[in-house]
Amino acid sequence: MTEQPDYLEARITERLAARAHELGVQVDVRDQTVYLRGEVVSEERRRELEEAARTAAEGREIRNEVSVVPVRAPDGEETLP
Repeated sequence: MTEQPDYLEARITERLAARAHELGVQVDVRDQTVYLRGEVVSEERRRELEEAARTAAEGREIRNEVSVVPVRAPDGEETLP
């Protein structure tokens, strides 16, 4: 018996939180494919997410659609009123 997509999505989401320490990534399972969507700050984080998802995906194909959005340092000092 194969696992229901909702349960698999929840298990993969838990794995991403535990292994990759990432909570803001959306997991969607359709047929035999797992889609990862969201934003992270580096290519290394993106790869970590994919690897963590792969360990929980039971051999399904992983489509890593996570975008890398680098965090910039502030332009200057912020002054509060």
